[in-house]
Amino acid sequence: MANSRLKLTQTAVTRLIREHDGKKKERHWDTEVPKMFLSITPNGSAAYKLLIVRPDGTKSDTKLIAANDGAPEIARTMAIKELGRMALGGADPVTRRRETKAEAKREREATFKALSDHFMEAPEKRPPVLSQRTYAERERLLREHILPTFGEKPFRKIAKADVRQLIREIRERAAKHPRASTSSNPGAKLANECQGVIRAIYGWAIAEDLTEANPASFKKLFKDTPEKRPAMPEEALRLMWAALTADLEEKTPTDSATAEKEERERKQRGAPSALAIMLHAVTLQRPAEIVAAKRDQFDWTPGRELWRIPAGQTKTNEVYEVPLSLLAVKLFKKALSLHNHAWVFPNEAGDGPIRHDGPKQRWIRVRERSVAVAKKKGQTSPLTAVQLYDCRRLGRTLMVDQLGITPAIAEACINHAPDRSMHNRYYVGNTSEEVRRAMNLWGAEVERLTEPPLA
Repeated sequence: MANSRLKLTQTAVTRLIREHDGKKKERHWDTEVPKMFLSITPNGSAAYKLLIVRPDGTKSDTKLIAANDGAPEIARTMAIKELGRMALGGADPVTRRRETKAEAKREREATFKALSDHFMEAPEKRPPVLSQRTYAERERLLREHILPTFGEKPFRKIAKADVRQLIREIRERAAKHPRASTSSNPGAKLANECQGVIRAIYGWAIAEDLTEANPASFKKLFKDTPEKRPAMPEEALRLMWAALTADLEEKTPTDSATAEKEERERKQRGAPSALAIMLHAVTLQRPAEIVAAKRDQFDWTPGRELWRIPAGQTKTNEVYEVPLSLLAVKLFKKALSLHNHAWVFPNEAGDGPIRHDGPKQRWIRVRERSVAVAKKKGQTSPLTAVQLYDCRRLGRTLMVDQLGITPAIAEACINHAPDRSMHNRYYVGNTSEEVRRAMNLWGAEVERLTEPPLA
């Protein structure tokens, strides 16, 4: 590498660049600012640079300005300022750039998105410790509702006012959705769930010593739990059952093969949600757990038929075994006879189950149809305002009030979290036979309740 020392002037710089042979790198040092030099690379590009000597003796150089972007006087002025800054204890340009990059990286890692990613990846916040349903729902709430607003914000700078504003905005957006019109407080449940996710993330961050404050630790802004609902009319279950049964029945063949084929395909598309509703009423399990059922979860031993729901699929995050009544067996086998997929209630593509809210939406459509028919007759439909989940409430109530089943067994039938109180903690008896007896009684009761009235 060639080196020379001279006063760098515009004329001298132009000559040095012109005479460069293009074979090796050259450095031409300035006599006025000894640590500044003109660097010419083998490809002919030239720039004014400054030699940096750090307190520990290490050396590096930093580019001040390209030779064709300014006169040497400008580069000399810049070099003097940098040397003066370093003499006063300031960092050199190379170190400053490195620190700037490091600070930018720290800022990226300090965003709410980065924090939420760490939270979701923590072993104690993932399956199997956490149920798959809960994990997937948290991921969905973050992706669709929280990260679009908070994702790039530094998580330590998010205040309670910011969280309150976001929760109110989420509620307002959700309340405009057509499906929200059936709720007593549209959008409230979604907004409160989003607040719960944010609160959980910051609670974890505090435990990990990543921050000291939880901006989501305030009371729910919206009431999302309805008052205790009245008992579902038994006639409502009969009406719904009759409507779903009619939808499942094959249409009488017509002269048009095309029309017959279309009708069959329509019923096959609607069959999963219709059967899921009926099984919800018979098994009293949660609709989301029913639609996620798979073929390999069933034991069809005669008289001991059983549906084993894996832990990641239940709300309690524990394996739950559902004894199947004769009616439940009939409905599940009917659902399985419609296809060869792994899922009991497959979507149209067959690559997964139907939507978790499919049964709920089907219930609403059938209910509205019943209400409209009754209104035309000047009557009130027993299905008015009745919700899908009221089936579980009806089953739980009638088990105790009419079928002589103890409250503890009735609770076990609907897979509520077990009582952890001290007087139950030491009871280790097996209640599976009592649960099977209760489910058989309830299955028979559903058949009785849904029998069409005698003409």
